[in-house]
Amino acid sequence: MRPVRVLVVEDNPDDEVLMLRELRRAGFLPETRRVQSAESLRAALVEQDWDIILSDFCMPRFTALEVLKVLKATGLDIPVIVVSGSIGEDEAVEAMKAGARDYFAKGRLTRLAAAVERELAEARARRERARAELDRGLLAQASEVLVEPLDLEERLSRLAWVPVPRVADLCVIFLHEERRGGLRISAVAHRDEAIRSHLWEMDRRFPLTSAVEAGPLRVLSTAEPELVVDLQAARVSVTSSPEHQRALDALGLRSALSVPLRGRSGLLGVLSLATQGARTLGPVDLSLAQELARRAGLSLENARLLREVQDAVRLRDEFLVVAAHELRTPLTTLRLQLGSLLSPATRERLGAMPPEVETRLERSMRQVLRLGTLVEGLLDVSRLGAGDVVLSLERFELAELVSEVVERYGAEAAAAGSPVRLTCEAGLWGRWDRLRVEQAVAALVSNALKFAPGHPVEVAVTRVGRMGRVQVDDRGIGITEDQVKHIFERFGRAVSSRSYGGLGLGLYLVRRSAEAHGGRAWAGPREGGGARFTLDLPLEKERRE
Repeated sequence: MRPVRVLVVEDNPDDEVLMLRELRRAGFLPETRRVQSAESLRAALVEQDWDIILSDFCMPRFTALEVLKVLKATGLDIPVIVVSGSIGEDEAVEAMKAGARDYFAKGRLTRLAAAVERELAEARARRERARAELDRGLLAQASEVLVEPLDLEERLSRLAWVPVPRVADLCVIFLHEERRGGLRISAVAHRDEAIRSHLWEMDRRFPLTSAVEAGPLRVLSTAEPELVVDLQAARVSVTSSPEHQRALDALGLRSALSVPLRGRSGLLGVLSLATQGARTLGPVDLSLAQELARRAGLSLENARLLREVQDAVRLRDEFLVVAAHELRTPLTTLRLQLGSLLSPATRERLGAMPPEVETRLERSMRQVLRLGTLVEGLLDVSRLGAGDVVLSLERFELAELVSEVVERYGAEAAAAGSPVRLTCEAGLWGRWDRLRVEQAVAALVSNALKFAPGHPVEVAVTRVGRMGRVQVDDRGIGITEDQVKHIFERFGRAVSSRSYGGLGLGLYLVRRSAEAHGGRAWAGPREGGGARFTLDLPLEKERRE
């Protein structure tokens, strides 16, 4: 015998008996209820789920057309078959247009079982299609929530609302908290704000720390999903506290399920769904919850990894700041000592020193200056990583500053065998941070000397529209498009540090400096070989107009 829930809209109990007899004869085991008014029909639809409605066409206070109207208002998909003692063709057409699935006279009840069989199969197919469509929509919505640039708490809060109210009346996301020794609520979704507050209060008063026979803690301990279709019939406890259990029972939950939130390192928490009233959860809802939990678990795992990476970066930056500060003091002392030995006053007092000693002192001074530049670069990178660039603006001419930088690198250029040819367009004024611009130009010149020893370097200062442009060309190893994508990043390098020294910070500082001024920096291959690095800075307003 196949169970079927039949709602009979009929004023004559004898006709109900005849219809049910036909169903039993065909192998159905009907669970029935008879109503004969709009009010009792609405109540029956709310209190229980029904597989099919068999309705008389015309009753003393009700008609099949009104039955269809009430059913349509609920949004439920329950097939309606009109069974009438006498129904004309016009009434039958009218009923079909209003949504009836079939109709026939009571004198031909032998057709009833076949019609019910067909409508049950079609209704089941429609529900499966609708549920599959609903699940696809919910999972797509969950994916959108989990990739949005929100903090983790906000993401979980919005995720909890995805299955509410279309699948369940309540969704709670618990996270495993080792210090608490159990679970804590991270997100709650329910249309009633009072119930949400009640659950948060229960989480505060009754921490879930000891496993019981059912519920989220049991799922956390077993790592197995759990579905309780009828909580009232099962009479299971989800907490060891009687007071807590009474508070949960007061919510009137009908059905509940819990699934684990998994990460690479183990269980991260539990996702629970529950219903109230007549609605129950089933295996389809369990599958949906497991997929939601899988996606939430990935998001939690990614958040954990991101937090670990951020902590590692913070520790690295802190180390760089401390190391740079510690290195700067002895370097400053060493630079002053070498400068003192190379100063004209010292030479006059001590007399002429052997040429070899003087050469070695000058080389030592260059290396100390280089070390000082690296240390300052580390400090700058650490500061820039902690926030935006703070500029100290002043008005100066771009060509003048670039000339000073090129002159400063004269000795290094001579040592590298790379003469620097400078061409400048005068009168390019702007309000810039002198130290930042000087640092950027110096990095470009130093970069060219390092990668193109023995070849000339060309530096040009020109106006391009509203920008002042500093362009540095070398004839070195060149650069590819793939390398361009990375060399302006922090610690980005185009070649091995074993072949060419440096930390990969110079071009990063150039880019950040340019962007802070409203300009930009970029690089590309130079025609004829080598590379071209360009720095654009906005000129002052009065000069542009």
